[in-house]
Amino acid sequence: MPVSAVPSLVGLLLSVAPGSAQAADTQHVYAEDQLTVAPVVLRQPPTVYPDSLKRSGIGGTVRVSVVLDAKGRPDSGSVRVVSTPDTALNGPARAVVAGTHFAPGIATAPAPIYGEDDSLTQKPALLFGPPINYPEDLRRNRIQGRVVVQAILDTLGGVEQESIQFVVTPDPGFLMPVSQYLALARFRPARRNGRLVRLIVHMPVDFRLRGVPFPCPMSAEFRFRCRP
Repeated sequence: MPVSAVPSLVGLLLSVAPGSAQAADTQHVYAEDQLTVAPVVLRQPPTVYPDSLKRSGIGGTVRVSVVLDAKGRPDSGSVRVVSTPDTALNGPARAVVAGTHFAPGIATAPAPIYGEDDSLTQKPALLFGPPINYPEDLRRNRIQGRVVVQAILDTLGGVEQESIQFVVTPDPGFLMPVSQYLALARFRPARRNGRLVRLIVHMPVDFRLRGVPFPCPMSAEFRFRCRP
């Protein structure tokens, strides 16, 4: 996957927690926990400790947020004091952060997501799916129907669990067994121009009772077939 140096919110010993500062330009700003490689301090100017505070024994940690550009340079306009034991320490802390040079953070670009209508050279196919448990209370009440799920298939053929959305369901009681099924199901991944790709798909899951007519749901948006 491609990687790139990116602007980021960072924390130092003097400036730890990421703050709410915004970049001066329109580039996307990443927090530290969004980076594959965190920024590293290369050069840092000495800290000027105010004599009055030193004589009074006042010290502590000043927490500062700052935005770094793609070359590891602090954006001086973004330096913000988040917390401080004494306001007289704010100026020296800001000066240290603004004068520090970093090795920039690196973010891994996420793989693009394609749709089922894109030019795929290999469509996904179900390879394995565990048995789906029919909720007993819904069976007793003779409730059946079709659940339609939207999800992203990754390049290994698994379902990205955080991507699951239930588009249609005849009863909320069907959601748990479908979620359990998708957690274990494995698919042949999609390919585009010969390369494995992430794909957003819509999948129907039918809950049918024996001996009970099953009305096949039809819509202009989803044209899934029903088994006889």
